[in-house]
Amino acid sequence: MRIVRQTWLVLSVLMAFVVRQIAVAVPANTKDGRQKEEERILDAVIVGGGFSGLTTAYKLRKKDILLLEKEATLGGRCQSGSWNGFHYPKGTEYIGKPEGGMKRFFRRVGIKAIPVPPPTDGTAYQGKLYLGADMLGYLNEEEKRSYYRLNRDLTRLNKSGVEDAIFWDQEDLAEYEAMDTVNLGQWMEREGYSPLVRKYVDVENRGLFGTDNANYSLFYNVPEMAFNMPFEKTAGISEVYSFEHGMYSVVEAVAQKIEGKYKTGASVTEVKVNSEGLAVVRYLENGKERKVKALTVVMCTPAQVTEKILKEGISPNARRTLAGMDYSKYVTINFFTKNRRLEKAWAVSCVDEGQVVTIYDVIRPQVEDGYQGKSIVSVYMAPEHAYDTAFLQQTDQQLLDNAYRTFNRYFPGFESEVLGHDITRFDYAFPVFNPGYSQKVRSLYNDPSLRGPVFLAGDFMVYATVDGAMISGNRAAKGVLRYLRGKK
Repeated sequence: MRIVRQTWLVLSVLMAFVVRQIAVAVPANTKDGRQKEEERILDAVIVGGGFSGLTTAYKLRKKDILLLEKEATLGGRCQSGSWNGFHYPKGTEYIGKPEGGMKRFFRRVGIKAIPVPPPTDGTAYQGKLYLGADMLGYLNEEEKRSYYRLNRDLTRLNKSGVEDAIFWDQEDLAEYEAMDTVNLGQWMEREGYSPLVRKYVDVENRGLFGTDNANYSLFYNVPEMAFNMPFEKTAGISEVYSFEHGMYSVVEAVAQKIEGKYKTGASVTEVKVNSEGLAVVRYLENGKERKVKALTVVMCTPAQVTEKILKEGISPNARRTLAGMDYSKYVTINFFTKNRRLEKAWAVSCVDEGQVVTIYDVIRPQVEDGYQGKSIVSVYMAPEHAYDTAFLQQTDQQLLDNAYRTFNRYFPGFESEVLGHDITRFDYAFPVFNPGYSQKVRSLYNDPSLRGPVFLAGDFMVYATVDGAMISGNRAAKGVLRYLRGKK
């Protein structure tokens, strides 16, 4: 699985990283300190410490702001762990080569992306691994022609302005409404692409977004899949990047820049707009209710969570739209092993393994070529259908049994080499960009009630990738600055 984007380029580069507890950074938890906080009127409160919230806070760092994150650490889906001197991802996995705004952002926060050593791509199909330059070996010649044709067709569609409309020119979304009424599965079948190629794309989409072809809008899938499809001729070139501590390096770097302006372990329960036009934010901290007021509030939580927290301040239409935005589910399992079993590729797409969609050689960026010792290999799991509500109801043992079946098939005796594991579940993994989604984005984008004092940010406002989240955060911060200038 690979993502290469020419804009802010992000969803997932070996997030193998050391978890540094980025904990409460706002002092004054005394009675006097709490009273002063509740009496202050801040410029902005930011709800949610994922990539959209962190980007918003960084852009507004010179203002009087407070970011509230309910978990013990910042990062949202960007979570990490460590074992035996290695760091490993629990969520967001890698980025493409940083360019433009993303490259400047990393430079400003003081970090530099490093490439994951190639070859990075592989495929698992019918019990056999096809790695590196042989990644398409599972396809016969006719199927390969179908694969290449699909890439050409997606590239052509993307060059028609699809990516620009999604990321930068959302006022143009209406021009692509017809493309957004068709799901990817329908379109691929209608265009006559090989069933095996369609199955591969379905696995890629479930691995990248937790969403199957039948529930994914053709319009929204075009920009990702146009860049995502790997080729044998580029097997020796790395197009995926990480950092010293994986993607969590981004979280750590931004946290340093906004030190003293965020709290973790602060669960927001209610946001209202009072008669004075101020945002009143209530949250729980150490089991006690707190309150803070601000000229603006930026909601950086999943759409459905945002709708529940926002009690007042947005239009009925905005509320209905947020409530109607669905999210896919996701599970990652990191296995700690006696020996390294996957070495000749970094990410392996599992075409016919049901809920198991991708296997990663987690330690690849952390070891020298040829290393064979203790290791970490991860598996990413997604439901076969985006609306499978039973997926996360599985027990840990059921998930493990499912993963072991795949690993034992491709790496005989794998289960006997496992020393431990770490399972992470995501209830709000990715927004489901189903057919008609652009109408939801346009509705929120044009809603006057979301131009202050309430603002929205999150990948659901742009695209289900980290770059989508960060672009929306940057955009929301600009809206806050305009609103604050108007209040003077």
